[in-house]
Amino acid sequence: MMVPVSAMYQGESAELVSLGPQTPEVKRLRSMGLREGRLIDLLYHDPLVAKKVVIGVDQVRIAFHSDLAATMMVRPLKSYFEAMRLQAHFDSLTGCCNRYAADGIIREELERFSGKGVPFSLLLADLDHFKKINDGFGHQAGDAVLKSLAGLLRQGLRRYDVLCRWGGEEFLILLRGTLVEEATLIAERLRQAVEGAVFPPFQAGGLVTVSIGGCGMPPGREFDTLFAEADSALYASKSRGRNRVTIC
Repeated sequence: MMVPVSAMYQGESAELVSLGPQTPEVKRLRSMGLREGRLIDLLYHDPLVAKKVVIGVDQVRIAFHSDLAATMMVRPLKSYFEAMRLQAHFDSLTGCCNRYAADGIIREELERFSGKGVPFSLLLADLDHFKKINDGFGHQAGDAVLKSLAGLLRQGLRRYDVLCRWGGEEFLILLRGTLVEEATLIAERLRQAVEGAVFPPFQAGGLVTVSIGGCGMPPGREFDTLFAEADSALYASKSRGRNRVTIC
């Protein structure tokens, strides 16, 4: 997010994105070393009395009229790092949690289970024959299918469940506070929803399906063991003909 220098808080740091029109004052500032891409600190801003702005650039103080501050666009580092944080935790195509974020969330759930016995289950959903979609319709169509699939899965989950794009066409679903019996019902409901939906570039339902494997969290399991069992259940769904649910 970009804002004018005048919108910065005193003491805030930012990346200078644009100095504005090439006026004599801007040329003077450029000659003093102020240019796009530099990191600046807002040291002083008085738009009423002195009508002056003072910024710091590498230990150098540069002063100019506050009217010019309104034309200078900056990207506050707080906003920048927040954007980087979001990119580090979410998949850009589907908007789901990415693998890094999901790993941390699941380990937190393991601690909750160990401390309070709060159950949870894992599902792994894999899009069937995804390569055929990419090869037959192109990668843009494949991306559209993945985005639609993520939206459909999200609609079928509760607000406290976690949907993660685990990799490629595979999605991991964390079902909080859920025993295996309920996880089986949820997984089957998701499978049916995908089978009955119409996905671009197709014109009818039933042409895109998912295979799902899953397991629950009994005492003594580590995350790696839990994931391996869900992955094994997914493989069983695939080997039995796809478009089915297997819960171990």
